[in-house]
Amino acid sequence: MAVWDWFLGLFNKDNGQLELDAYVGEIAGEVFFKELAVQACINLIANAVSRSEFQTFENGKEVKKNNYYLFNVEPNPNKSASKFWRDAVAKLVRNNECLVIQQGYDFYVADDFAVEKFAFKDYIYHDIVIDNYQLRNSYIQPDVFHFELHNDKIQNVIEGLNRSYSKLIEVSQKNYKKNNSRKMSVNVPTNYPQTDKAQSDLKELFEKKFKKFFEAEGEAVIPFTNGIGAEEFSSNIGVKGGADNKEIRSFINDIFDFVAIAFQIPPQLIKGEIADIEKLIDYFLTFCVNPIAELITDEINRKLYGRRDYLNRTYMKLNTSMIKAVNIKDIAGSLEILLRIGAYTVDDCLKSLGMEPLETDWSTKRFMTKNYEEIEKRIRGDD
Repeated sequence: MAVWDWFLGLFNKDNGQLELDAYVGEIAGEVFFKELAVQACINLIANAVSRSEFQTFENGKEVKKNNYYLFNVEPNPNKSASKFWRDAVAKLVRNNECLVIQQGYDFYVADDFAVEKFAFKDYIYHDIVIDNYQLRNSYIQPDVFHFELHNDKIQNVIEGLNRSYSKLIEVSQKNYKKNNSRKMSVNVPTNYPQTDKAQSDLKELFEKKFKKFFEAEGEAVIPFTNGIGAEEFSSNIGVKGGADNKEIRSFINDIFDFVAIAFQIPPQLIKGEIADIEKLIDYFLTFCVNPIAELITDEINRKLYGRRDYLNRTYMKLNTSMIKAVNIKDIAGSLEILLRIGAYTVDDCLKSLGMEPLETDWSTKRFMTKNYEEIEKRIRGDD
């Protein structure tokens, strides 16, 4: 509403008189800090999982065949693996569950679905929607990947917390605006002329001159005519001890802290604080990412491979060791130790650095220094 229309609305339409009542404008708005915190957490988790590698094994040996390509490169013709797993993990974290179905040789993330649960029979999934297309077929539990997190939706807890903090933030914002804004009363005489020229001057005063006056960086004055006067109220602008934004930021930080804790994420990571970053990332991987990775691989192994293959060491593993960026100089000593005690081959060291293995005879052999020997030889005193 324009300032002029607002001002004319103060006059009584029947007699044209100005009602001398106070007018208080209500500040309406939504607080989006909770959604920002939730989305930041979801993106962090989804991006971390998408950086992981699905390793496929047959009879205990790592292989790269069709399943490796599907889960690491192209799950379906419309999405790359990184986009696919970002979407899947985002739905899993936000909705507490995610459904993935197989259509032919491809995998798709369901946008929506319904499930009928039974105590001693397979669940039935129906009304599955993928990219606004509803499937006619129903699926049973063994034919889908149904990833599930906690029993209770974490969003419900966050929503309850946000309802309380939103009120506190809104009150703090209003107090900040109230105490740090310029206010002025304008005295318009009741016998103010009703001519077109006078009304035009009054409109210009409210819409242009007052705007320039309040936006002026230096000193400013406003000329008044026809008996109009104005008086500016005192404010806390620039006054020590006046209202500032520290209280608002404190409430916002609390929301980020509580949301991050709910997702098992160190709050410092969400807010970009880099002190003790190594420990924070280790905590994030241990208590947030790795449990989700285990949840995903358990569901895939029991549905895609089954008991017999799994017990014969034919399975899939989600390797999260590549999520954390490492400096070669920082881990060179550790790799050298693993190599000389026979725990790693040269190819193992290369793969841990994100490099392609050589796959030669010597790079796949295991070496051990002469500093290590069997304890039985030491007991017998053999050379």
